[in-house]
Amino acid sequence: MQLYSSIFSVIAHWRRANVNCNFTKFAVYQTQVDKRSYSDLAYFHQTGKEPLQYSTFGALIQEAAAKYGDRTALISCYENKRYTFAEIKYEAEKLAVKLRELGMQREDVVGLWITNSTQWYISYLAAQLGGYVTACINPALQAQELDYALKKAKVHTLITTDKCGKQNFYKILKSLLPTAGAAGSRAIETTQFPYLRHVVIDGESSAGEFTNWAELLSEPSSTEVKLIDELNENVRNIKPESASSIQFTSGTTGQSKLAVLSNFSFLNQGYYFGRTLKMHNGHKSICMTLPMFHVFGLSVVNAAVKHGATLVLPSPTFDSKAALESIAKEGCNVMLGTPTMYVGMLEEQKASKHSTHTLELGIVGGAACSPEIYAQTKKIFNLKEFLVGYGMSEACAAFFAQEGTESVEEACQTVGRLYEHVEAKVINDKGEVVKFGELGELCVRGYVVMTEYQDDADKTKETLDKHGWLKTGDKFILQSDGVARIAGRNKDMIIRGGENIFPKEIEGFLDTHEDIVESHVIGVPDKRMGEEVCAYVRLRAGANTLTQEDVKKFCQGKIAHFKVPRYVRCVEEFPKTSSGKIKKFELQEWFQKESES
Repeated sequence: MQLYSSIFSVIAHWRRANVNCNFTKFAVYQTQVDKRSYSDLAYFHQTGKEPLQYSTFGALIQEAAAKYGDRTALISCYENKRYTFAEIKYEAEKLAVKLRELGMQREDVVGLWITNSTQWYISYLAAQLGGYVTACINPALQAQELDYALKKAKVHTLITTDKCGKQNFYKILKSLLPTAGAAGSRAIETTQFPYLRHVVIDGESSAGEFTNWAELLSEPSSTEVKLIDELNENVRNIKPESASSIQFTSGTTGQSKLAVLSNFSFLNQGYYFGRTLKMHNGHKSICMTLPMFHVFGLSVVNAAVKHGATLVLPSPTFDSKAALESIAKEGCNVMLGTPTMYVGMLEEQKASKHSTHTLELGIVGGAACSPEIYAQTKKIFNLKEFLVGYGMSEACAAFFAQEGTESVEEACQTVGRLYEHVEAKVINDKGEVVKFGELGELCVRGYVVMTEYQDDADKTKETLDKHGWLKTGDKFILQSDGVARIAGRNKDMIIRGGENIFPKEIEGFLDTHEDIVESHVIGVPDKRMGEEVCAYVRLRAGANTLTQEDVKKFCQGKIAHFKVPRYVRCVEEFPKTSSGKIKKFELQEWFQKESES
């Protein structure tokens, strides 16, 4: 019996020793896992702490109204309007039903050509409830540019206003649709726009040619009330993979591509972006200085709906004084903007000393933020945190963001950590993954990535590979802890104050000037805007030298104001390679030498 006891004792001791050995091995393995350093290759997967949500944005609107019904969802200071989550959902329901009566079917495209307003917010929510696709159109576009946008996006119904500031939307529409309303019908029937069927316009300008916004949002009839009930029932039939929005995005081919972003992508990105804005730590009030049509601004809207935050609209377009007045009046906790916007708000605050004591957090994106702007913003507005992020239209805006724990040096040099459930890698020119700490092109994969470029298989294939990796075109250094440092852009693109500008589009337009033989556009450094547009032009023989004022007059009313060159330089010849390609880097060197002298 003692022999058996001894044997069992030996076996038990061996098992304990083996278990302890396995725990030690597991601890070593877990340390390796935590570092994500299975190898020295620049690949990082930010695993999620909770599962992604398989749902749609329409369902999210319903959830928000049920959860936050009496909470204020939207305050438009300049319009003097306020809506709770329950009220804004009701307005969106009415519009969604009315759009269906205008002939819109699920996955038809509704174009929003509007500045920041209650009209924009209601229209966006209505599209999501109805299962329509939102085409976010820059309100600064002129007739020729709008023509392209309507056709490219296949817009069925365009929602806009009569005018805002210097932009006369109604006048531009009449130039494109001169026969609208001629037959006594508000329906659009023209071969020029084969998909467009209706224009909904807010204001007094329309004299029967287009559908009136106020009439469309009038109280529903008993039949329409039943349709609203049906609408809410049918939200569950919208597929998470279906398109939620199409974003006009930049490139180097001369005209915008359309990135298709799904309900699933935007829903989950809204959750994680909201966490970046600390919305999960309690109710937040956000000063909405960003344009809602832009993917950066749109992601804020999505996050606010997801987390029940209040959006405060200071003005239809960015106005630093209106922004700071709104922060003081409504007690905003969060401010957002591009570096350019922060420069404007800093200048206004130094001059007027607005009460901004309620501010806690600032977010900057859209362009590189200098250490000077970073330090001044955090100090003057007494922010607890001022965070830098990185993203792009093809990936639902942000997917890198700082956490607030960075040192001043890290905050100015990095774009933070990767979002949960997203993968990143950095590759060289051959498509091979480089090592951590080495420079290369950033690629990302995950729920944030677009479905495709609409009706552009070739460009989709160039940007999105068969394994789901999105090539950003930006030069990055990725650290083994998942923190990224942006080093520059591969794309021949200018970012002016957060606006993405493609040189070839401006070049194509400038070349139509009777005195210009050839033009080439570059981005040059600017303290306020990040970059400015500089046009180098070669003139025909005998032509007078063109000034910036001459070019400005030529561009007025034909291309958006932010595309108009700030600098114009006339040259006799362009620097070229042996194959005849223009050396744009030499043009930038010319400008730099000129600036230094």
